[in-house]
Order: sequence, then C-alpha cells, then structure tokens
Amino acid sequence: MNLSPQIVVVGSHIPGMFVRVKRAPLAGETVIGWDFCEAIDGGKGSNQAIAASKLGAPTAFVGCVGRDRIGDEGARWMEDAGVDLRYLYRSETTSSGVGFIILNEDNIPAMVSSMGANQELSDAQVDQALAGLPEARILLTQFEIRPEVAMHAARAARQRGLLAIVNPAPAVETSLTDLAAADILVPNETEARLLLGYGIQEAVDPYKMVAQLRQLSGAGCVIITLGEDGVLGADSSGTWETRPPGVEVVDTSGAGDVFCAALAAGILNGLDTRQAAKWGCYAAALSVTRPGTIPAFPDKEEVGKFTRIFEPFSAK
Repeated sequence: MNLSPQIVVVGSHIPGMFVRVKRAPLAGETVIGWDFCEAIDGGKGSNQAIAASKLGAPTAFVGCVGRDRIGDEGARWMEDAGVDLRYLYRSETTSSGVGFIILNEDNIPAMVSSMGANQELSDAQVDQALAGLPEARILLTQFEIRPEVAMHAARAARQRGLLAIVNPAPAVETSLTDLAAADILVPNETEARLLLGYGIQEAVDPYKMVAQLRQLSGAGCVIITLGEDGVLGADSSGTWETRPPGVEVVDTSGAGDVFCAALAAGILNGLDTRQAAKWGCYAAALSVTRPGTIPAFPDKEEVGKFTRIFEPFSAK
C-alpha cells in the first residue's frame, strides 16, 4: 500500500465451502449433494479487512493461516484489495481454517468450522504488529480467533491510543466485564442475547438489551445490528437508532462485516460514531443487493452514489 495502515484488523481467515442437499445427513449416513462451491469468501477478519480497504481506509490484517492453498488464496484476495499483509503469520504445522456449509432445499444452513491456524495467533504476535504499525488509529477485532487474544488486542490498542472496535462474533460465554476494553462493541441481536444470558426465543426489547449491554460491559458505546431494521446504539448521550434504506435483498452474507468495516472507515474519515453507523448501514444495504461476500463489497465511491439516491449524506 502507498499509505501507512490506519485501521488494523486482528482476526480470522476461514473461507466457506458450500454444498446443497435435499436434507442434512443423519449420523452415519451419506447423502448426495450438488452445486459444490468454494466461494470467494473470507473469515470475519479477512472480510472486514477487505471491506475497509475497498472503502478507502488504509488497512492492515493481523492473523494466522497455514502454508497451503487456502492461506495463499486468502492472502491474494487481501492483496488484491490493497490490504497490508506484513503481519499475516503462517503456521508451520497447522492448516488454514475453513468452514463447511450444507444448505438444504429451504436454504437453511448446517455449518461446521475448523479454526485451524487461526487458533495459533498469539498475544505476542499482536503486540509485534501494533508496534510495527505506529500510524494506526483504529483496531477492529472479532471472536473467530481465540477471544482472549481478541480482547488482548483491544486492550493493547487502547494503551497505544487507538480506538478499539470489538465485534463479538461468534458469541461465546465470557464475562461481560472482559468487554470493557472495547470503545465500541458491535454484536448482532443474537449475540447480544447470548452475552446477556437471554434465551433465543425469549421476548426482550432491543432497547433494553443495548442499554443493559453498555452498562454491564463497560464499553463506551454499544451498537446492536438488527439486519433489515438497521442498528440500535447506546452511548454516553443516550440510545439511538439508524435504519437503512429499503432495498431488494439478494444475499445477506457478509453484511455485518461490511457494517463493521464501514463503521471503522467512517470514523477514520472524521464522522462521529452515529454518523459512521449510518454510513455503515448504507454500505451494508448496498452489499446485500449483490450475491456473495467479497465480490459484493462496495467501494467508497459506490456507497457515496448510493447514499445520494436516498438522501444527501456521505462520508467526508
């Protein structure tokens, strides 16, 4: 990259492999599937790094892959998007992570993820990367690496004066006080429920959840993503919401990653958190009008044109 990275994404690369079946197999059973596909698809970390770079933010990725085809392809996808890979570590003993997704006739997925080399990313490697990226201003991390490493990254980033954005996905059992290292915490509704101990089917007001999560976690700001209903936020000034424009949805894969990346890129471009969340909603809405994940991620100019269709709003 020509510019020094200002967003550091500490996270995973776990591409998905898809196959369609009439129904998922029972234990010990083999079923015949079709439409096997190795999509151009990263993990939450590599997706967010690519999305942020496409949105015009100089971005570095910190993660671990194997010395194999999957690791090589992930590196190429990120390089093609302009992501700085100085701190992409390679495992000498473990293969890259991968996800296996079985889709039935109703498009309901059954999924298995092998974390692979993502599990080997260490605190020391994160510290090395942060020390080597002195112009970084924002750190973005998720829980597809070991959550304790993600939270170490958030704490270490804040000690260096960076803004720490934590996307606790997938949600894991953790002490809410561990999330206090997040300047901005960005779960989806299901992840917020799990973090707060609510059942998936339990009726609970999202406004109550976002306020509770901010109070109990100690995070400076909490933003719950709600899919087509936009986002709900809570910060020191109160609770707020942002709704995306109505669009024809083709594929929602990766929309959450686009939102997180656009949130970080918007803040980097001088927007406050609420404005950046609004820009993130527009970027995510545009991405779901296209099939796939990485090929659907928009660039900054596309998002600017898209926002002007609905209202005179764009990032600086």
